[in-house]
Amino acid sequence: MDYEATQPINFPIADFLELEFHLMDTRPGVRPEAFVVELVKRWLRTENERLALRKNGPALRGFQWKNLFLPDGTHLRTRHGDTVEFAKVCGDRIVSDDGAVLTPSQFVNRHLKGRNAWRFVWLRFPGNEHWLRAGDCRVGIDNHRLGRPEQTDTV
Repeated sequence: MDYEATQPINFPIADFLELEFHLMDTRPGVRPEAFVVELVKRWLRTENERLALRKNGPALRGFQWKNLFLPDGTHLRTRHGDTVEFAKVCGDRIVSDDGAVLTPSQFVNRHLKGRNAWRFVWLRFPGNEHWLRAGDCRVGIDNHRLGRPEQTDTV
């Protein structure tokens, strides 16, 4: 194991204990320190994406998926069984974690066939910390173009 320098952070003991007990109930085996480190890393990634958007403006490159534009830096996620897979829009292509260049349909059907990508792909746009189902984004775009209020599935 490699040495990693650490820095202690003062954390109110009551909050630390509440987190520790919560993790024991919901995520056995996950240490509070590791959990907090992962949260901070995730927050920094999102904040850096937001900062880049403020500095550089929205991406000019991206992947056009029918009527939905996925800007450069958009993350894609799908699940089959217990396996979660990720991909990212790089330039004007979707690239999976293993380096394969895919369409959204190819991404969701790599291990299972006949799945509708609009239902099984989740998206996290640059600067956004929440995942959205692709089909909900598509419905929102269609309704916006037609001047209707947004109507999405609430599952």
